Amino acid sequence: MLKGHYVNSINEKGRLSIPSRFRDVLREWEASHLIVTKSIDRCLLAFAPDDWERMEQLAKGLSMVKKEDIVFKRHLVGSAEECPIDAQGRILIPSGLRDYAGLKKKCLLVGIVDRIEIWDQDTYNQSMEEALEDAEKL
Repeated sequence: MLKGHYVNSINEKGRLSIPSRFRDVLREWEASHLIVTKSIDRCLLAFAPDDWERMEQLAKGLSMVKKEDIVFKRHLVGSAEECPIDAQGRILIPSGLRDYAGLKKKCLLVGIVDRIEIWDQDTYNQSMEEALEDAEKL
């Protein structure tokens, strides 16, 4: 299970190191790459291949005529990129995805059970502050 959060730097070429605890879990899952895509928040989602297949199956079940379903599939599935994990435990995040999430220097990687959220650290902090202002809804 992926859990916890870690801060790592992304370099100018877009390489981001996956935290060792996450790499250990991914090795157990026999994942040699991650599928990285846009979230509905201004962050990225990274899935191991088996979990991504489950996401694709869910997307397949959505309507082909309902606008919300089409936009969701376009946003999530249409922006997905396969990112191999290199020998140093890094992935190369394509520039379009980096731009979407505003990834510049410090990234926060958050384990959410079956996926990793990749945030610009400042964007995450601001988003959580706003979410916790109305903590009663949580």
